[in-house]
Amino acid sequence: MKKAKILAIQLLQFRGPETSIIATVALAFLLLPMCQYIIRPCSDGNKISFGVCGRFTGAELLSFSLSVSIVCIWVLTGHWLLMDAMGMGLCVAFIAFVRLPSLKVSTLLLTGLLIYDVFWVFFSSYIFSTNVMVKVATRPADNPVSLVARRLHLGGVARAAPKLPLPGKLVFPSIHQAGHFSMLGLGDIVMPGLLLCFVLRYDAYKKTQLLPGGCETGVPPPRHFSRISYFHCSLIGYFLGLLTATVSSEVFKAAQPALLYLVPFTLLPLLTMAYLKVPLCFLYNLM
Repeated sequence: MKKAKILAIQLLQFRGPETSIIATVALAFLLLPMCQYIIRPCSDGNKISFGVCGRFTGAELLSFSLSVSIVCIWVLTGHWLLMDAMGMGLCVAFIAFVRLPSLKVSTLLLTGLLIYDVFWVFFSSYIFSTNVMVKVATRPADNPVSLVARRLHLGGVARAAPKLPLPGKLVFPSIHQAGHFSMLGLGDIVMPGLLLCFVLRYDAYKKTQLLPGGCETGVPPPRHFSRISYFHCSLIGYFLGLLTATVSSEVFKAAQPALLYLVPFTLLPLLTMAYLKVPLCFLYNLM
């Protein structure tokens, strides 16, 4: 049983150096639009060659430099605000590059992750004698500075480097207890975010059908484009689900699987709205 517990924790944890590299790239991707807007007046858009490394624009170099600086400061200080910035970068990058193909796939994926989340939060303690999800989420990672210092036999530097909480979550300081934080896993943002991104693309697709010649064969054109779209419906549901999860965490004073609230609050209003607009079986297979 002890070996199974250790194996489960090792399967769910990330290491600090690898995470720092991934977070650097994701944060640079998040900062790129802002950097493009800043240097647009003073840049001609030409790319700068770096030999075998490739060619990059000034905005790309600026965003990467800012990202490296933020990650380095986080490694040295371990500040929660910088970790949240890297976590947001990871969320944006994942949602930008991963797309769900249909509503059927979205429903199956979110339902499966809901069961997964509930198991690891509520039932893992009965099997592994500890709440594996909470232990992994709160377990600090090795600081890359301390790893390098140990190899160079710099004991003082290794001891001075702070332990780093991994940027696999967003943390918010508690207003009731100083030094305590509330956590929201990145998966609780990314997975419903993929659904929201999907329905936003579908809303844009249906909007094009209102234009002349925009209707495709076999797809009934909408009679009107409602002000409350599928995206708005899911977004409001996500907000209410997140609010419910936060209240439940405060009431029960225990970790809550956020997907237990987010999945029903985002999927059920979406499916209800779809049922009221068009035959659900048609939409379920089309979207």
